[in-house]
Order: sequence, then C-alpha cells, then structure tokens
Amino acid sequence: MADVLGLLSANDEFFYPNSELKIVPTNLHLAMALNNYASFQLLLESKAENVEFKLDSSDFIAEYYEMQAIPVEYNTGDGENQGGAMVLTDRPSVKPAYATRLAPFTVYDCLKRCKTGLVPTCGNKLAAYVSLKAKPNLKAGQYKVNLIAKAKDLLYELALDISVYNVLVPADTFDFTNWFSEEAIERMHHVRKTEKAYLAFLDKYAEVMQRLRQNTFYLQFDEQCLVDRANYKFDFEHLTERINVFFKRGLKNLELGVLLDRGKLPDGMPDMYTANFKCALAKDLEFDSIEGYKFTVRFVQALAAYLKKHGWAENIFFHIHDEPDIHYKDEAALQARRRQYYLAVSILRKYLPNVRVIEAVDSPKFRGGIDIWVPGTAGYERQKAEFDQLIELGETVWAYVCCGPEGYWLNRFLDCPLLKNRLLFWGCAKNRLCGFLHWGLNQFPEGMDPFKATSCPNHTGIGTNFPCGDAFIVYPTLEDVHIGMRFESERRGAEDVALFQVLYQKDKAYFYELLDQAFTNNYTYETDPSKISELYEKLLARLAELA
Repeated sequence: MADVLGLLSANDEFFYPNSELKIVPTNLHLAMALNNYASFQLLLESKAENVEFKLDSSDFIAEYYEMQAIPVEYNTGDGENQGGAMVLTDRPSVKPAYATRLAPFTVYDCLKRCKTGLVPTCGNKLAAYVSLKAKPNLKAGQYKVNLIAKAKDLLYELALDISVYNVLVPADTFDFTNWFSEEAIERMHHVRKTEKAYLAFLDKYAEVMQRLRQNTFYLQFDEQCLVDRANYKFDFEHLTERINVFFKRGLKNLELGVLLDRGKLPDGMPDMYTANFKCALAKDLEFDSIEGYKFTVRFVQALAAYLKKHGWAENIFFHIHDEPDIHYKDEAALQARRRQYYLAVSILRKYLPNVRVIEAVDSPKFRGGIDIWVPGTAGYERQKAEFDQLIELGETVWAYVCCGPEGYWLNRFLDCPLLKNRLLFWGCAKNRLCGFLHWGLNQFPEGMDPFKATSCPNHTGIGTNFPCGDAFIVYPTLEDVHIGMRFESERRGAEDVALFQVLYQKDKAYFYELLDQAFTNNYTYETDPSKISELYEKLLARLAELA
C-alpha cells in the first residue's frame, strides 16, 4: 500500500482543516475497559464525495462520525473572574501562549454520526472520528483488528492493536450534570413543549447525557407551574412526561430550582449585585416579606406533594439561587443574602426533608445551608484548605467551571487544548471531589448558530461575550443533535474519575503516584496528551491486576 498523507491520533488533541499533514501511520494501539469506548481521529486527503469504512472484526461495534469544522471567532482572555474580558474582542497581534491558535480559525469539534459507515469529505479532506465498543460478553485480552478506509482515490488500511482490560467503569459513583436549555431545544429543532415531537427530541438529549456518563438532569421551574398567584395555586404535572424521559434513560438524580431570583434593574438587566432576593416565580415579590414567605411555603408544599405522589422525593438536588456569594456590592449585602438563603433552605427542608441543597459557590461562607458545595475551580484553589476541611467532615464537594477561569486554567473553550476537558475530571479525582457541574450543554441564545459563531452573547451586563464554546458541547440541527470532540473528552474524563475512585479504595499509593504525574492543580498539569493516554492505560492495567 502506498504512503498516505494525513493525521491519526487516539489522544485528546484537536485536528484542524489546515493541520499539517504527514505520512499516516498504519498501526495504532488502543486501550479500553470492557464497557467504554476506544476512539481515534483520522484526517486524510481525498477528492471523493464519500469514504467507505469497513472494520474487519466481529468483536467490536464501530461508530463512524464526520468531523465538521467549527468557527472560533475570538481568543479567550487570561483571567479568573467573570467580570473581565472573557474574550479578546481586540485581536491580539500574536497567539496567546495558552491558546492553540490565533483566532479567528476553525477546528474540528462537531461529530456527525454516519450510520452506514460512509463518511462524507469536505474541502478534499476526510475528517473522521471512529469509536469502538466491545460487544457484550467480550472477554478481556489482546485483539488485532483491521480497518479499511476506501474511496476512488484512496486506500488506507489501519492495523489496530486493542487491549481490552478486565475492568468495568462503575455507574453513578461520580455525579455529573450539564444544564440544558429547553427553550433552545424548542427553537433549534422547531418543536413545542406541548407536542409529542418535543419528547422525542428530549429523549435524544437524554441519550446524549447517558453517553456522557451524566447521571443528573436539571429542570428549571417555568411560568406554567404557577396557576393562580392570588390563591397560591401551583401545578407541576406538565413536567411529569419530561422527567420520565430522563429516568427511563437511566439518569438517577433530579435537579430542580430555583426558589430565589435577583430581580431586574429599571433597564431590564438582571440586578446582579442585589441584596434583596425576589421569589423566582413572582419576580416582583420581595422574598423577605410576609407575602413572599406565604408564596414560597405554598410553592414548596405543592412541590413536595407532587414529588411524593410520583415517588421522586428521595433523589432530589435543589438550587436555592445560583452563585449566591458572587457579584455582591459589600459585606452587608452578602450577609443579607445569607439570611434570606437560610430562610429558603429551612422552608425547603421542612417539607422535603431528604432534599439535598446544591449550589455553585465561590467560598464556604454559606455553611449549614448547603449539602453539595460546587466551587469554581479557581475558588477551590484559593480556599482549598477550607473546602478540604468540609470533605474531611464528610460533606460533599464538587467542582465547576463556566466562562471562567481562563488562560492556563483548565476549562473547555474551543481555543484551549482539547486535553483540558479531560483533565478537569482528573483534578476532581486528585482533590477527592465527587461531582462536576457545567451550565452549558446547549445554552444557545436566540439568533445563535454554533456552525456560524461560537461566542455566546452575555446578557448579564458583566464582561464581554462568553468564550467560544463555553455555552455548549453539542451541535443541534433541525433533525438531530450531534456530540463534539470536547463532549467526548469530557466523557473520557468522567469515566476516568470513576475508575480512579475504585483505585483509591484499593491502592491509594498508586492512585497518587499516577495522578501526581498528571495534575498539580487546575493551573499546572501535564500538557502532553500522549502522556495522559499512557497513564490511563496504567490505570486500567492496575485495576485489572486488583480485580
């Protein structure tokens, strides 16, 4: 077979339409557990319309994806706080050192499933992502598999050496949530929540979450929950079919919220620095008033009755108000927020005693009010000793990132190295954090098309646009929802942390030996994706020895 120009990688690294092509290797080693995927990217030159893939194996199920190039119009800034220049609208003269490319550029992130094994080309290039899964009851061992990519002007044969380890990725030991937008589902797929077609699309998103190893889903209360404000009448039955979609897909934890709202400024912008919360379903009503108290009590009573009726009162995560200790004008305002927050928590726990209050926070200042602490990674690093004390007390601490932190900090922006997505979860493992939260599965505001622009407008009045890719890790089309390379890197990370949890129980010394080679903190970490692949296989090998 003649030499073929292209690129081949099983590591967490981006390919680009203008990547420099080399002679492609014809051998590739892959490592996997019995119940996860072994995946790789392939970039080849071809003028054909399609390239046909064929896997010579009865032991593995192959999924083929066309990698589609996505625009990155801005580079990310280099700060920790949401109030800064989250994107560099004034194009720098040279590439920021922490970025992969100088924006604007395009990167292969969207993965469009090709169910027939025929992968389209674009711009005289085949950009393909291949994902292999072991068939049920396959035994651990070494497997030799051949993959052929064939077109009129192309013949490429790849010999795959696959190590399948006697290891199972455990389910539901690491909690994981990505918030999704129902409004964006309606708009991007041209369906209404009142239609059966909406439930079919919602199931597509639930299936996506299942692949991501997400076990928690967040439904926010909408205006339909409030039936009669004057008589405190609430109804949640319209949520039942939607909730059942996720439970049928195997997700375990129902995440609900919120009780409190910041309210609005006279110009209609959110009152980000308020000291006085409003009721979330009556945004003109002061929560810290007798009327606000009545409204909230009746709301929680009705919600508790609804959840108990359907047998859902046990695995409930509940948000009182997102980031209550972020964006406040002074200490007096923070103390006012704390008092209101604790009041809301006391009402909630009175009628839902098994509820777990979860909150994205910047500090441990709301002690006693929160069951699941979710600090941003920068906030965690600043106050690591305090959060680690909470862990030692037996409390639950997760991590989150959003539009910050930026620069060298681990995050999931499109101008960052792809490896950062996976290493976020290795950081959770190293720090003994047991969950991860992100706000953006599909948070597309009106008018945004991720195939044309990926920097989400910021309507809070704070800072510049959100970084490219921050608001989403999936790509909706009219008919379907496609995963992305960042999605897949997060999936691998979620699987990794679950495996590290097993290793911690069986061999703490080796747990730290492996992780110390990859992660120091959320700012300092291993940057070579091939090194992470090597450490991952060492993790599998050790767990197989301990099985």
